[in-house]
Amino acid sequence: MSTITKPAYYESYWVKTDGWAPDEGVNNPEEKQLFDRHLKSDMTLIDYGCGNGERYGRDMLARGIDYRGFDISETALANAASLGLKVDLIGADSSISFSDASADAAICFEVLEHLLEPDRALAAIHRALKPGGIAIISVPNAAFITQRIEFLLTGFWNPGGSPLTARKTPWRDAHIRFYNPALLRRMLESCGFEFSYLFTQPFNFSVLPWCYKQTKLRPLLNALSIPFAWLARAMPSMFAPRLFAVVKKSSPVTP
Repeated sequence: MSTITKPAYYESYWVKTDGWAPDEGVNNPEEKQLFDRHLKSDMTLIDYGCGNGERYGRDMLARGIDYRGFDISETALANAASLGLKVDLIGADSSISFSDASADAAICFEVLEHLLEPDRALAAIHRALKPGGIAIISVPNAAFITQRIEFLLTGFWNPGGSPLTARKTPWRDAHIRFYNPALLRRMLESCGFEFSYLFTQPFNFSVLPWCYKQTKLRPLLNALSIPFAWLARAMPSMFAPRLFAVVKKSSPVTP
Protein backbone atom coordinates (compact mmCIF):
# COMPACT_ATOMS: atom_id res chain seq x y z
CA MET A 1 0.00 0.00 0.00
CA SER A 2 1.40 3.38 -0.96
CA THR A 3 1.46 6.15 1.60
CA ILE A 4 1.40 9.91 1.61
CA THR A 5 4.72 11.65 1.93
CA LYS A 6 5.36 14.01 4.79
CA PRO A 7 8.13 16.41 3.73
CA ALA A 8 9.98 18.04 6.61
CA TYR A 9 9.03 21.47 5.31
CA TYR A 10 5.43 20.95 6.39
CA GLU A 11 6.61 21.44 9.96
CA SER A 12 8.56 24.63 9.21
CA TYR A 13 5.75 25.66 6.83
CA TRP A 14 3.47 26.30 9.81
CA VAL A 15 6.01 27.97 12.11
CA LYS A 16 4.95 31.57 12.58
CA THR A 17 7.41 34.11 11.15
CA ASP A 18 7.43 37.80 10.29
CA GLY A 19 7.29 36.94 6.57
CA TRP A 20 4.73 35.13 4.44
CA ALA A 21 2.46 32.68 6.26
CA PRO A 22 0.14 30.04 4.73
CA ASP A 23 -2.84 31.21 6.81
CA GLU A 24 -2.87 34.63 5.13
CA GLY A 25 -5.51 35.59 2.61
CA VAL A 26 -8.28 33.35 3.92
CA ASN A 27 -11.86 33.88 5.04
CA ASN A 28 -12.37 35.93 1.90
CA PRO A 29 -15.83 36.95 0.61
CA GLU A 30 -16.16 33.86 -1.62
CA GLU A 31 -15.49 31.50 1.28
CA LYS A 32 -17.91 33.35 3.52
CA GLN A 33 -20.59 33.21 0.85
CA LEU A 34 -20.17 29.44 0.49
CA PHE A 35 -20.18 28.93 4.26
CA ASP A 36 -23.33 31.02 4.68
CA ARG A 37 -25.06 29.11 1.90
CA HIS A 38 -24.17 25.56 2.88
CA LEU A 39 -23.09 25.32 6.53
CA LYS A 40 -25.54 25.41 9.42
CA SER A 41 -25.12 25.35 13.18
CA ASP A 42 -25.05 21.90 14.79
CA MET A 43 -23.54 20.37 11.65
CA THR A 44 -20.55 18.08 12.05
CA LEU A 45 -17.83 19.35 9.72
CA ILE A 46 -14.54 17.77 8.66
CA ASP A 47 -11.70 20.07 7.66
CA TYR A 48 -9.24 17.89 5.71
CA GLY A 49 -5.89 19.68 5.79
CA CYS A 50 -6.91 22.07 8.55
CA GLY A 51 -3.45 23.53 9.10
CA ASN A 52 -3.03 25.52 12.28
CA GLY A 53 -6.76 26.06 12.78
CA GLU A 54 -6.56 29.80 12.27
CA ARG A 55 -7.90 29.60 8.76
CA TYR A 56 -11.36 28.24 9.41
CA GLY A 57 -11.51 26.44 12.75
CA ARG A 58 -12.35 29.42 14.93
CA ASP A 59 -14.90 30.65 12.41
CA MET A 60 -16.66 27.29 12.50
CA LEU A 61 -16.79 27.25 16.29
CA ALA A 62 -18.35 30.71 16.22
CA ARG A 63 -21.00 29.34 13.85
CA GLY A 64 -21.92 26.61 16.35
CA ILE A 65 -20.52 23.87 14.13
CA ASP A 66 -19.00 20.66 15.47
CA TYR A 67 -15.59 21.12 13.86
CA ARG A 68 -13.11 18.26 13.35
CA GLY A 69 -9.76 19.17 11.80
CA PHE A 70 -7.15 16.83 10.31
CA ASP A 71 -3.62 17.54 9.10
CA ILE A 72 -0.22 15.87 8.66
CA SER A 73 1.73 18.61 10.45
CA GLU A 74 2.14 18.13 14.18
CA THR A 75 3.28 21.76 14.45
CA ALA A 76 0.05 22.95 12.86
CA LEU A 77 -2.10 20.62 14.96
CA ALA A 78 -0.47 21.77 18.19
CA ASN A 79 -1.45 25.34 17.36
CA ALA A 80 -4.98 24.26 16.41
CA ALA A 81 -5.40 22.34 19.67
CA SER A 82 -4.30 25.43 21.61
CA LEU A 83 -7.28 27.23 20.09
CA GLY A 84 -9.63 24.66 21.58
CA LEU A 85 -10.22 22.81 18.31
CA LYS A 86 -10.76 19.06 17.97
CA VAL A 87 -7.96 17.92 15.68
CA ASP A 88 -6.08 14.76 14.77
CA LEU A 89 -3.35 13.52 12.45
CA ILE A 90 -4.04 12.31 8.94
CA GLY A 91 -2.87 8.71 8.63
CA ALA A 92 0.05 7.57 6.50
CA ASP A 93 -2.47 6.18 4.01
CA SER A 94 -4.38 9.51 3.88
CA SER A 95 -7.09 8.14 6.17
CA ILE A 96 -8.73 10.03 9.03
CA SER A 97 -9.98 8.72 12.36
CA PHE A 98 -13.65 9.39 11.80
CA SER A 99 -16.65 7.08 11.68
CA ASP A 100 -18.15 6.13 8.33
CA ALA A 101 -21.08 8.20 7.07
CA SER A 102 -21.21 10.47 10.12
CA ALA A 103 -20.20 13.96 8.89
CA ASP A 104 -22.72 16.41 7.49
CA ALA A 105 -20.17 18.38 5.51
CA ALA A 106 -16.49 18.69 4.70
CA ILE A 107 -14.11 21.36 3.51
CA CYS A 108 -10.77 20.79 1.85
CA PHE A 109 -9.23 24.12 0.94
CA GLU A 110 -5.93 24.49 -0.91
CA VAL A 111 -4.86 20.93 -0.04
CA LEU A 112 -5.20 18.66 -3.08
CA GLU A 113 -2.46 20.48 -4.97
CA HIS A 114 -0.06 19.41 -2.19
CA LEU A 115 -0.79 15.69 -2.37
CA LEU A 116 0.91 12.95 -4.33
CA GLU A 117 -2.31 10.90 -4.25
CA PRO A 118 -5.22 13.34 -3.92
CA ASP A 119 -7.73 10.62 -4.73
CA ARG A 120 -6.90 8.95 -1.40
CA ALA A 121 -7.76 12.14 0.47
CA LEU A 122 -11.04 12.41 -1.43
CA ALA A 123 -11.82 8.78 -0.64
CA ALA A 124 -11.35 9.52 3.08
CA ILE A 125 -13.72 12.48 2.86
CA HIS A 126 -16.26 10.51 0.85
CA ARG A 127 -16.22 7.66 3.37
CA ALA A 128 -16.80 9.99 6.32
CA LEU A 129 -19.71 11.94 4.78
CA LYS A 130 -23.30 10.97 5.32
CA PRO A 131 -25.30 10.20 2.17
CA GLY A 132 -26.30 13.59 0.82
CA GLY A 133 -23.49 15.29 2.72
CA ILE A 134 -21.67 18.09 0.93
CA ALA A 135 -18.02 18.87 0.43
CA ILE A 136 -16.54 22.20 -0.61
CA ILE A 137 -13.19 21.76 -2.32
CA SER A 138 -10.85 24.55 -3.40
CA VAL A 139 -7.67 24.55 -5.46
CA PRO A 140 -5.63 27.22 -7.23
CA ASN A 141 -6.32 27.40 -10.96
CA ALA A 142 -3.16 26.26 -12.73
CA ALA A 143 -4.57 27.54 -16.03
CA PHE A 144 -4.94 31.12 -14.76
CA ILE A 145 -3.88 33.68 -17.33
CA THR A 146 -0.67 34.71 -15.56
CA GLN A 147 0.46 31.08 -15.44
CA ARG A 148 -0.15 30.76 -19.17
CA ILE A 149 1.64 33.96 -20.07
CA GLU A 150 4.67 33.26 -17.89
CA PHE A 151 5.06 29.76 -19.30
CA LEU A 152 4.53 30.95 -22.89
CA LEU A 153 7.03 33.78 -22.71
CA THR A 154 9.71 32.26 -20.46
CA GLY A 155 9.17 28.49 -20.44
CA PHE A 156 9.19 28.60 -16.63
CA TRP A 157 6.37 26.78 -14.85
CA ASN A 158 5.58 28.54 -11.60
CA PRO A 159 4.14 26.02 -9.10
CA GLY A 160 2.84 28.87 -6.93
CA GLY A 161 3.00 27.12 -3.57
CA SER A 162 4.87 29.78 -1.63
CA PRO A 163 6.59 33.09 -2.45
CA LEU A 164 9.59 31.63 -0.61
CA THR A 165 10.03 28.74 -3.05
CA ALA A 166 7.93 29.15 -6.20
CA ARG A 167 10.62 30.98 -8.19
CA LYS A 168 13.75 30.54 -6.10
CA THR A 169 13.59 26.77 -5.57
CA PRO A 170 10.55 25.45 -7.44
CA TRP A 171 11.77 21.86 -7.00
CA ARG A 172 11.09 22.32 -3.28
CA ASP A 173 7.74 24.03 -3.71
CA ALA A 174 4.72 22.68 -1.87
CA HIS A 175 2.50 22.43 -4.98
CA ILE A 176 2.92 19.15 -6.85
CA ARG A 177 -0.52 18.66 -8.51
CA PHE A 178 -2.20 21.13 -10.84
CA TYR A 179 -5.87 21.64 -11.77
CA ASN A 180 -8.13 23.54 -14.11
CA PRO A 181 -11.96 23.50 -13.91
CA ALA A 182 -12.44 20.49 -16.19
CA LEU A 183 -9.76 18.40 -14.54
CA LEU A 184 -11.01 19.22 -11.03
CA ARG A 185 -14.54 18.11 -11.92
CA ARG A 186 -13.27 14.96 -13.61
CA MET A 187 -11.24 13.96 -10.55
CA LEU A 188 -14.07 14.60 -8.09
CA GLU A 189 -16.58 12.62 -10.13
CA SER A 190 -14.08 9.76 -10.51
CA CYS A 191 -13.93 9.61 -6.70
CA GLY A 192 -17.68 9.09 -6.41
CA PHE A 193 -18.90 12.64 -5.80
CA GLU A 194 -21.87 14.20 -7.51
CA PHE A 195 -20.82 17.57 -8.90
CA SER A 196 -23.19 20.40 -7.90
CA TYR A 197 -21.52 23.53 -9.23
CA LEU A 198 -18.26 25.42 -9.72
CA PHE A 199 -17.78 28.67 -7.83
CA THR A 200 -14.90 31.01 -8.69
CA GLN A 201 -12.84 33.70 -7.09
CA PRO A 202 -13.42 36.86 -9.17
CA PHE A 203 -10.64 38.17 -11.35
CA ASN A 204 -8.60 40.71 -9.42
CA PHE A 205 -5.48 42.63 -10.29
CA SER A 206 -4.17 42.13 -6.76
CA VAL A 207 -3.36 38.46 -7.48
CA LEU A 208 -1.10 39.28 -10.41
CA PRO A 209 2.71 39.05 -10.15
CA TRP A 210 4.26 41.99 -8.29
CA CYS A 211 0.78 43.33 -7.45
CA TYR A 212 0.10 40.71 -4.76
CA LYS A 213 2.98 42.09 -2.70
CA GLN A 214 1.69 45.67 -2.80
CA THR A 215 -0.52 45.61 0.27
CA LYS A 216 -0.82 49.41 0.36
CA LEU A 217 -2.18 49.40 -3.18
CA ARG A 218 -4.71 46.64 -2.55
CA PRO A 219 -7.75 48.95 -2.04
CA LEU A 220 -6.96 50.67 -5.35
CA LEU A 221 -6.39 47.38 -7.15
CA ASN A 222 -9.65 46.00 -5.76
CA ALA A 223 -11.54 49.03 -7.02
CA LEU A 224 -9.94 48.83 -10.47
CA SER A 225 -10.82 45.13 -10.65
CA ILE A 226 -14.58 45.54 -10.16
CA PRO A 227 -15.40 46.02 -13.88
CA PHE A 228 -13.42 42.86 -14.72
CA ALA A 229 -14.65 40.51 -11.97
CA TRP A 230 -17.18 38.90 -14.34
CA LEU A 231 -14.39 37.40 -16.43
CA ALA A 232 -13.87 34.62 -13.87
CA ARG A 233 -17.51 33.54 -14.16
CA ALA A 234 -17.56 33.75 -17.94
CA MET A 235 -14.21 32.04 -18.56
CA PRO A 236 -13.12 30.36 -15.32
CA SER A 237 -10.28 28.37 -16.86
CA MET A 238 -8.60 31.56 -18.03
CA PHE A 239 -9.55 34.23 -15.49
CA ALA A 240 -10.41 32.60 -12.15
CA PRO A 241 -7.42 32.62 -9.79
CA ARG A 242 -9.04 30.06 -7.50
CA LEU A 243 -11.65 27.36 -8.01
CA PHE A 244 -14.29 26.11 -5.55
CA ALA A 245 -16.18 22.91 -6.32
CA VAL A 246 -19.32 22.10 -4.37
CA VAL A 247 -20.03 18.37 -4.49
CA LYS A 248 -22.12 15.88 -2.55
CA LYS A 249 -22.13 12.23 -1.65
CA SER A 250 -25.04 10.70 -3.48
CA SER A 251 -27.87 9.37 -1.36
CA PRO A 252 -28.57 5.67 -1.81
CA VAL A 253 -31.34 4.86 -4.24
CA THR A 254 -34.39 3.50 -2.42
CA PRO A 255 -36.20 0.61 -4.12
